[in-house]
Amino acid sequence: MQRKKWYAIQTYAGSELRVKRQLEERVRQLGLERYFTPIPGDDGREMFFVPVEEVVTSRSRRGRATEYRVPYEYDLMVKTNERIQRGDLIGRRPPRHLEKAAQVQSVESLWRVVVELVNRGEVEYLIPQERGLRRDVRIGERVRQGMPLTRDVSDRYMVEVRGQIVVRDRVRRVALRYEDGGEETRIIPEAYIPPRLKEGVELSAGAEIEREHKLYSRATGLIKVKEYKEKRLITVQRIERRRLIPGYVFTKMGLDEEQMRELIEGLDGVIRYVGSRFHPLPIEGKEMHFIQRKAGMAEIPVSEAKRPKVEVEFEVGEVVQIVEGPFADFTGEVKEIDKDAEEVVVTVKIFGRETPVRISFDGIDKV
Repeated sequence: MQRKKWYAIQTYAGSELRVKRQLEERVRQLGLERYFTPIPGDDGREMFFVPVEEVVTSRSRRGRATEYRVPYEYDLMVKTNERIQRGDLIGRRPPRHLEKAAQVQSVESLWRVVVELVNRGEVEYLIPQERGLRRDVRIGERVRQGMPLTRDVSDRYMVEVRGQIVVRDRVRRVALRYEDGGEETRIIPEAYIPPRLKEGVELSAGAEIEREHKLYSRATGLIKVKEYKEKRLITVQRIERRRLIPGYVFTKMGLDEEQMRELIEGLDGVIRYVGSRFHPLPIEGKEMHFIQRKAGMAEIPVSEAKRPKVEVEFEVGEVVQIVEGPFADFTGEVKEIDKDAEEVVVTVKIFGRETPVRISFDGIDKV
């Protein structure tokens, strides 16, 4: 067996991972595993390596992040910069129970629509379900002052503020009368109503009035937590895995040239070794040191920690629109981008003078 060296196998761009799997299988078929240096990988110890980097794209690129509105009465199960998988628990609110006996006076079915303002405050609208909501009243839709929420265009149910719809769900308004004569009204989502909670029912002290709430992630990515007056906003930033060197698969092996030719012969997507098909050349120097670091086989400088790279889709000098905070709806020029803090400095004109405003990536949009 020859001394093991690093080699690069050239492939068609986009077929690197498929070629890697084919090479792994052929090595096992030929019984050549001992000639390869194991490389740490997602699936354990691998024999071939495709360098990739993880990239978190900016919020301004629509559809690249998922947001969750988490009220403060929920127990938060995640932290900023933690990774989360689809289906993982984000927040939980325990079941609620009555402190004293009560009778259910009435149960009314309602639509609940919450409009978020540009300063992240919220306005809630409760609408009888029989009135019916307009089709364009959907989560994520922007609304204007005076816009009707119901199909019958009732003046009673019109938006009073400009903002964005963040909640649209069915709820029940439950009126309770306690033994001591006190009364209380609760708004409970239909999904969390106990089956026996109906008009006229007598409930004893300790009876469950609202079932447990759980919020699960609909995406995989990196967690960001922001706190506002009425809620916490949890963002799951999706992480893309991008090929650093498209068109190449790397390996450290000690095969002779005849075995190397046999290894790639007839494989779909393989072009040749770097060097030539018949005389592969080992990869050395700073290029190979870079590959070794990415493969987890050499020490990585502190400045290159395994935190995903943040990618922004705007640049210094570009004009953007501010979409949240006190300067919402202002446009200005990007003067500085701080990827570590995920913030930008935008200059806006106020009373004819340029004023620098520091704002997070998700607070601006392309014009």
